[in-house]
Amino acid sequence: MAIVPFLLSPSFDPLIQHNSKMDILIGLQWGDEGKGKIIDLISREYDIIARFNGGANAGHSIYHNDKRITLKLLPSGIFYPHIKNIIGTGVVIDPVALQAEVEQLQDCLSDANLIHRILLSVKAHLVLPTYKYWDMYFEESPEYRTIGTTKNGIAPTYSNKILRQNVRVEDIFSKDFEAYVFQILNKQYAELQALGQDMPAVQELYDNFLEACNFLKKLQITDTEIFINEALSNNKKVLAEGAQATLLDIDQGSYPYVTSSNTIASAACVGLGVSPKLIDKIYGVTKAYCTRVGNGIFPTEITGSLADELREKGGEFGSNTKRPRRVGWLDLPALKYAAMLNGVTDLVLTKADILNGMSEVPICTAYEIDGETRTLIAPTFADNVPKPVWKFLEGWDAPLNKINQQTQVPKALKLFISFLEEELKIPVKYLSTGPQREELIILGN
Repeated sequence: MAIVPFLLSPSFDPLIQHNSKMDILIGLQWGDEGKGKIIDLISREYDIIARFNGGANAGHSIYHNDKRITLKLLPSGIFYPHIKNIIGTGVVIDPVALQAEVEQLQDCLSDANLIHRILLSVKAHLVLPTYKYWDMYFEESPEYRTIGTTKNGIAPTYSNKILRQNVRVEDIFSKDFEAYVFQILNKQYAELQALGQDMPAVQELYDNFLEACNFLKKLQITDTEIFINEALSNNKKVLAEGAQATLLDIDQGSYPYVTSSNTIASAACVGLGVSPKLIDKIYGVTKAYCTRVGNGIFPTEITGSLADELREKGGEFGSNTKRPRRVGWLDLPALKYAAMLNGVTDLVLTKADILNGMSEVPICTAYEIDGETRTLIAPTFADNVPKPVWKFLEGWDAPLNKINQQTQVPKALKLFISFLEEELKIPVKYLSTGPQREELIILGN
């Protein structure tokens, strides 16, 4: 299949007709808030689910037919036959990883039509096979700062994108593509070998990459920004799905321990080619506590047996890497910062069920820094680590996965939710009551 130019309907005027607006769903912490489950559940209300940033370093875990499935590159609407799933321009695509993910999901779901629900942007950049080994080298070499990356080659891809030295999806149709890739791989392979990096044979990397690029040609490859804008003009419902989370944003997060792309809501406009005028709801997902993976600041982090218990109970291990996540209590100043950056209109609260049975639930409501108390602050403290100011709310003790309506929510949890709404001035729209896809309650204002 060649690139498919998107055929506009005769009535489409991109400067006038926009009958619908795009919603965005964003993680408000350091990731792993449960975005995949939420998108999977609410996506039935949408016609298009679109990824706008990141790459195969983002693992969204979803329970489907009692099976735990981790999506890395595919948007979370992939389980629904009526939904078009777009991998937008701002995403970096590892062809080998995408082929493996699609084929594994096809086998798991016994769904041969799944492949027809995927659209790739012609402008999305490709992750070359040597990039993973550059990631490993930078992460493991004593000459460079250790970040704690997933070593999926994401940073080298974005770096070469900015240097204007990378290849995009559209290039796989070029007659010079294979020769150009072979040249790049051999050059980088020699450089990595000289640095002492262990790798498979270059021919193996090259052959696997080309095979996967040929697989990409089976997908719909088009100008996804035009596709989305016409869909909006035709009153279609679009949800932009964020990867990673706000506090890992390359510009606004806890640099340098961040991801390599912009993760906040405004990045959806750039990564998908949609005007900011066409944004409606912005859903922000937060856990009832905090976690993060990798290095970097974490003022509310807890350690020891309590941390181990919370980690085990919450299943706090990386979807991709299986690394144990660092855990801590809810950080309200950082949450206010994230809500401000994203312009959140509706909150989604997850993992409240993990705190079930605690006599009291700690929340960091402010920081003490240099003798000052601050209730809103960017999560960059250099060497001056702040002292959390704590508030303890009454705990709840009820099997949340057994309830299915708002009136059944325990009183203490209702007070916890009301406290968040009052502090953030944002309503909690959804409450997750367990890991299964249907364990979710819609809350009133």
